[in-house]
Amino acid sequence: MKRLTCEEVLEQLSEYLDEEARAELVHEVDDHLGTCAHCQAEVDTLRRTISIYRCDERVVLPVALSEKLQHALDQLYRNAPRERRDA
Repeated sequence: MKRLTCEEVLEQLSEYLDEEARAELVHEVDDHLGTCAHCQAEVDTLRRTISIYRCDERVVLPVALSEKLQHALDQLYRNAPRERRDA
């Protein structure tokens, strides 16, 4: 069996993380990840990112924080150059 390089693993991450990935690809990537901490970190980071974006939980901010954030955004908007606000 051919050993994948880091470049090949990174090029195929999307396919690898797909739940319907070919068993052969999964085996080859898993084999590489067992010996490459850098690629393993890339895969772990991407998996965490995907799980964050898939999360359907609504985050509710405390009222005081929400008001503070809204005030800061209002100030930024008022102070922004006109052409930036119209974009």
